[in-house]
Amino acid sequence: MTGWLRRRIWILAFLVAGLAPAAGAQGGIRCELEPGVSAVLRAGRILFLEAQLPPGNAARGVLSRYLASTDDWRLYKDRTAVAIPFSKLNPKAQRATLEAVFPQDYVDVFGWWHTVTYDGADGTESTLLLAEWLTGNPGNSREIRVKDAQGPPVEPLVKGQRLLVPMRLLDPAMKTPTQTPTNTTPTPLSTPADPVEVTGSVKEAPISPEVSGLRYGSDAEGKYAEYRLHKGETIYSGVVGRFTDYSGHVEVQGACEVIQQRSGIKNERKICAGQRIRIPLEMLADRYQPQGTEERKEYDEVQAETRRLAGDKNSTKDLEGVAVILDPGHGGRDTGAPPVGGVYEYAVNYDIACRIKSLLETKTRARVFMTMKDLDRGFAVSNAHSFSEDGNKVVQTTPPYYNDDAKVSANLRWYLANDIYKHERAAGVGERNVLFTSIHCDALHREMQGTMVYVPGAAHRRESETPNGHDYSQYAEARGARASSCTDAQALRDEAMSRVFAETLVGALRAHKPTVQVHDSGDPVRNVIRQKGGKAYVPTVLRNNCVPTKVLIETANMNNAEDRANLADPKWRQSFAEAYVDALRRHYGSCPPYCE
Repeated sequence: MTGWLRRRIWILAFLVAGLAPAAGAQGGIRCELEPGVSAVLRAGRILFLEAQLPPGNAARGVLSRYLASTDDWRLYKDRTAVAIPFSKLNPKAQRATLEAVFPQDYVDVFGWWHTVTYDGADGTESTLLLAEWLTGNPGNSREIRVKDAQGPPVEPLVKGQRLLVPMRLLDPAMKTPTQTPTNTTPTPLSTPADPVEVTGSVKEAPISPEVSGLRYGSDAEGKYAEYRLHKGETIYSGVVGRFTDYSGHVEVQGACEVIQQRSGIKNERKICAGQRIRIPLEMLADRYQPQGTEERKEYDEVQAETRRLAGDKNSTKDLEGVAVILDPGHGGRDTGAPPVGGVYEYAVNYDIACRIKSLLETKTRARVFMTMKDLDRGFAVSNAHSFSEDGNKVVQTTPPYYNDDAKVSANLRWYLANDIYKHERAAGVGERNVLFTSIHCDALHREMQGTMVYVPGAAHRRESETPNGHDYSQYAEARGARASSCTDAQALRDEAMSRVFAETLVGALRAHKPTVQVHDSGDPVRNVIRQKGGKAYVPTVLRNNCVPTKVLIETANMNNAEDRANLADPKWRQSFAEAYVDALRRHYGSCPPYCE
């Protein structure tokens, strides 16, 4: 290294080090990581590591623990005090630095929660820098959200604000959950909006706006939540698709009509930004119910258990000891959603399941069980872009059931899953190492797009259920346990365990290259399906299933042109299968570098 370059490096280190304030100085903080090494933040924007170094080659032992490139220690050799830019630190050191200077921050299943520390005279923080520090890309700043606010935060940030950097954006080193600070309560981020005032005849004090974007009140027709439409939003996607559990096109249309009438809207075509929309409280999803209601209490209880389980996962080597039950929806005489342009739901479901099965059996040590089998092609994948009706599929019970009746088929699938689970547990497999996945396609309004994942809502499970109307006793899997059973504790456990995997799956879909579109006009993870008239239910294959971790995936919307083109594309179906396997690897702690 030339003397000129050494002098430039020394001058730069000296100048940066000079930025570091004394402990407690205005606008800055210094936190010791180990004797002689401190994390330093000045004015909320200048972040670096300060180190007092021993002479000569002895500095290497100190610096190698912190530098991204171990060879860079030579740049700081023979300096007694140096300041190392955040960008030069290795991922572990970067995280330690951030946690030291922002002690109120923590990570849970939803992402990195940051509390703004500086504003005004003490300096100002920046979402651009926060995104760069946590995700490696300042452009991700527009994805940062403020708790209980719409869109990205407005600069300058205000001291005490709580921001969320979503889990899917974080660098791998920033994703490990931490112990939540005792003075905070992590809250899953809803799709927020600006608060609005409640108008009209309110006969009781309005419930305080505990949930983002909603105000609560009561009028002559009962309790409601009120929301103000934003530019470009519709009642269909901006309200019903976001705040309720209605998903089917007919059901959503019916909900829109009820909400329009309740809001005094006579012509939906004349709705504009700022329109106040009243949603009957009973139509809201549990997460949007006001604090203090039974529905919200149950939702918060499940969320707390989900956060606990997210930080307490089993680790396996290449999915060894994991049993995966794949349930391709419909088949045979039951084709599923009405076919569109040669895209049949049952055929897409089956092909995606076969692709997952192939990947798991060739790339991992997991054991795979399929509830359905095509008697003509077996489990071979298909490269077809269009399909036709095919009735030669059976549920793999003993004896097999030719798939004639959708209701009988659904019941036999959970009987089969329960029987597999019973045998796996008897063989010594842990309850967390068995996972059930039912694969489907949606048929929603053409505005809706992307994957949704359903988990078994604890509040909507039944203590016991015995299917009737068919002779189920002829099947060996049903004879041993004709009735399903579920205690309150099991229902809570099941929803929480299923949510942990569902959130992991959503993250894996978004992180996959190419990205798999996830439903973004509302919560992509839901715990019930709401029918016309308001009745909520959990699908049979989840409701009566005793496997604790179970999800039903609606891979895409057949009525959306882009989604439909994806479903018809064998390359997309393969990408979806790969992302699913990545999610399993992440969930069971056996993720190779490519799936991070």
